[in-house]
Amino acid sequence: MIIFPILLVLFSWLLILWLCNQYKYLNIFEQMVLWFISALALFVLELFLQWLILNHLSLLFPIVTFVGLLWLFIYRSSKQSWYVKEIIASIKTNFLDIWKQFSSLKLRKKYLVLGIVVYVFVKVVMLFSINTNMPTFDEDAVAGRDIKTKIFASTQSLVLDKASPEYFGTDYWRYPFGGITDTYFLLPYGEFVNWLSNIISPLIYILSILLLFGIFLRKSNLFWAVLISYVFTSLPFIFIHGFGSYRNFPAWVLLFVFIFYLIDQLFHLDKEYWGNTNILLPLLFVGFLSSVIRNEGVMITGISFIAIIVAYHIFKKWKFKEIKFQILPLIPIILWYIINKFVLWLYPEWAILATWWSTNLSTNLINSFFTNLNQSGVFLAPFQQMFYHPDYILLFLLFFLALIFFVMKYKQFKDSWLILLISLFLVIIFMFTLYSTLSLGLVTHFAFIRYPVSIVLFLIYIVVYFLFRINTIVFHKDTIGKNI
Repeated sequence: MIIFPILLVLFSWLLILWLCNQYKYLNIFEQMVLWFISALALFVLELFLQWLILNHLSLLFPIVTFVGLLWLFIYRSSKQSWYVKEIIASIKTNFLDIWKQFSSLKLRKKYLVLGIVVYVFVKVVMLFSINTNMPTFDEDAVAGRDIKTKIFASTQSLVLDKASPEYFGTDYWRYPFGGITDTYFLLPYGEFVNWLSNIISPLIYILSILLLFGIFLRKSNLFWAVLISYVFTSLPFIFIHGFGSYRNFPAWVLLFVFIFYLIDQLFHLDKEYWGNTNILLPLLFVGFLSSVIRNEGVMITGISFIAIIVAYHIFKKWKFKEIKFQILPLIPIILWYIINKFVLWLYPEWAILATWWSTNLSTNLINSFFTNLNQSGVFLAPFQQMFYHPDYILLFLLFFLALIFFVMKYKQFKDSWLILLISLFLVIIFMFTLYSTLSLGLVTHFAFIRYPVSIVLFLIYIVVYFLFRINTIVFHKDTIGKNI
């Protein structure tokens, strides 16, 4: 039965992304990820609104949305006979390009590509197998996420009853939207299904593979697109971390999608004007879910968005002709603020959620940061963890090497500077958070990769793109794909 809500998400935004003409700019793999995450964000918002209006959770609003989108799609197809043919031709072109590139590879590379595809498939099967047999092992997951999802799904309501024996001290301090996200997939079931309570983790894992593959297929070629999929699936800390119902990784995949496509499609330094403005619609929903699925999400999403605008205009020498489009992504952040105020009015116990961004807490964090820097061994603590996560440390080292390389070759890689700066900016934010909250245990944060796991897609993208460009420069090969 879980197939139904998954397909409902997939086909709803398959329609809307085609209605937004994204098939002209993105390949089918990127579209799949973007429309799935966009639909999930929209449905999570609809479930919340449905509960406010009807005091009940169901798939009613998502189904109505799908029917409406289907009608729009059929209506446009009837008015423009070429429309569906153009979409089908675009998909055929994507797969034909893959086949042509594969056929042109040398025999050893063909075997390597096929071997990586099998390897990735095995990792995906392992992920689903482990997740369904051991849905959580994280104490924070049990306290605040799986139990909350269980209550939402069982009662089909967002009301948390402390008197219920099922409550088990469920954490009020966590936003409800993470639990709503998992609950969406469980609504077709009459009873709570424990092994599906964290279905979002393996789904986001698969979407991450498709996302990285699609991006590099458009920006480089088939070999590098397959190679980045191998790099991602070979990182143990990501594979293991996804099993716990701890939403660091899923939350920051949303952030990566939001930031990457803002930069790649709308804030591209090599373009003089915005061409793919229709992508704003799905990005509005992605930005919303990125802002609400974790407590600090709105801070990270909002600050990153502002940093993109500022950096973009610095490079563009403060030309403001696109300002009318640049303001639009602020809508989901403002929407989050309004919903947050309403939620706190409904549940005063959740008022602590707002304290982290208060003036007093911000001041305390700054004071704590400088105080903790004076502690002995504070700078060595993160590096001591390299023995536990050498793959992660290696990725970080390659990231900083890539930064140095791009600085040296600035004029050749101007198109990469925004994503580089935002990635470095996020690293600084996470490091500041860690050094400001040593009471939580700096070593513990690194041992469990709490914040570093959040930046992983940014690191992987930059490192592999760095290696691809070095290969292009050193061997003077035209390895860039046709759909760049």
